[in-house]
Amino acid sequence: MSGIKRNTVLNLFVMTSGLFIMTLGIAVSAKAGLGTTPISCLPYVLSLAFPLTFGMFTFIINCFFVLFQYMILKDRFESYQLLQVPLIFVFGVFTDYSMFLMSGLEITGYYWQWAFCLLSCVIVAFGVALLFKGNLLMMAGDAFVRAVSQGTKFEFGSVKIGFDTSMVVIATIVSVIVFSAFNGVREGTIVAAVLVGLIVKFFVPRLSFMDRLFCENMPKDDLPANRN
Repeated sequence: MSGIKRNTVLNLFVMTSGLFIMTLGIAVSAKAGLGTTPISCLPYVLSLAFPLTFGMFTFIINCFFVLFQYMILKDRFESYQLLQVPLIFVFGVFTDYSMFLMSGLEITGYYWQWAFCLLSCVIVAFGVALLFKGNLLMMAGDAFVRAVSQGTKFEFGSVKIGFDTSMVVIATIVSVIVFSAFNGVREGTIVAAVLVGLIVKFFVPRLSFMDRLFCENMPKDDLPANRN
């Protein structure tokens, strides 16, 4: 197996591991009962209201994000971005499997709910950091934010804030309409929106050894220092 292929397999392993760890964190947040992360709150609320699973709604909603990317970018939409579809399919499957793994977890008491909510932020952030280090594909939600940023010329960070806020607002409206209560969207959702990004920034530099590992698996001609 060539160095490039070994490098790609390693990146794919890291990315897949990151996806699974992310879904474990999301499942923990769901069991904590204080609301899930902004990107997951809408599919989670829908899964509480309708027969489809959390993972199924995650897949469906993210497929719309891929479609919206195409509608925004048009000729600038690169065909390899369609690989986001199998990526989010795996993400949806992992989500349902993680929910199954956490099905026996019972969390009672508001302090314990917060403890597990904060733990979920750490787990999700570690998964996101691994996904970032995998450096193969962006998640559909983030890729959609990037497409909006490119189309509107607004800064990525500003669009990301608007996107996360919109997801929370839509999930809240659905929850109030269906349940007349805040199911799946609570104070933990707001905390996750703030903490996860900060914890990702903590993890990423501490995973820098992966960059060296990836480079060791590349042919010398393809190492960054050898590129003109």
